[in-house]
Amino acid sequence: MSKKHLKWLIIFGVLCAVCVAAATAYSLNFNEGRLVYPMDFGSYQFQVKDIPMILALIITVLYVFYLAAAIIVHGMVVKREGRRTGRPRKISPKLGYLGFLGFAGFAGIGTYLSQGLIFPFVFFVFFGFFGFFYEGKMSNILADERFLKNRREAELKALRVGYRLTFLLVILVGMAGNRVSADIGAVLLISGISLICGLVTFLNEYLLYRYDQMDSINWEDEGN
Repeated sequence: MSKKHLKWLIIFGVLCAVCVAAATAYSLNFNEGRLVYPMDFGSYQFQVKDIPMILALIITVLYVFYLAAAIIVHGMVVKREGRRTGRPRKISPKLGYLGFLGFAGFAGIGTYLSQGLIFPFVFFVFFGFFGFFYEGKMSNILADERFLKNRREAELKALRVGYRLTFLLVILVGMAGNRVSADIGAVLLISGISLICGLVTFLNEYLLYRYDQMDSINWEDEGN
């Protein structure tokens, strides 16, 4: 991702925040706080004054999807380049701070209780971005046979953990199916699967870093 592209992503993010803040202020001062305060969307009726808030929300959601897509596409491009050069992609460990986006998933508690909206729980998947910290520490090192072996082992172990947790989640939700509503079951599944996906993504990078460090220590001990 070029610095110019990153610059525009930051600018658009700031603009989205400004739009939401302006639309919220407008709704609170001139539209009785509609679409800001909790309301019953089952009986919702559109009003012209709702347009600023609706547009701000649409723009923000589109930006979040575009940001996620840009990060994924950039990662795919860099990984393909890494396979060509024989070195993993070069990124900054500071990208691990993106993992804090996962805390946005807790907003789903408020949206579910007030509006019955469960989509924000999906943001738990962003906890996996903490793995960028460990990936950044291994940026641009030589991807030799030992490194590739560690990568395969890390991926396999992370997938095994994810499979076992998913299996356990399905069993638990199935056992609780007669005791909870369908909405609660959906919340548990979405939250659980999102957290598991984030955990698998994080473990993949953490375990690779740990295996690489362990091998480095073993090599140093043998050298001494």
